[in-house]
Amino acid sequence: MSLDQIKTELAELPQNEQDQLAAYLVHLRHQRDARASGEMNARLDDTAPDHWISADELREKWKD
Repeated sequence: MSLDQIKTELAELPQNEQDQLAAYLVHLRHQRDARASGEMNARLDDTAPDHWISADELREKWKD
């Protein structure tokens, strides 16, 4: 199966299954890249409110 065939199949999956797949691929990437994993953990452990934005702010930022 080619990558283009896989992409076509994935595009037909329900949104929740695509979301699960995306999370899994990020998980695999983090397993490969210890630096990325360490950085992500550090960011998630950061409790300073000024380092975070709300979900609404994020949606607005993604509009661009």
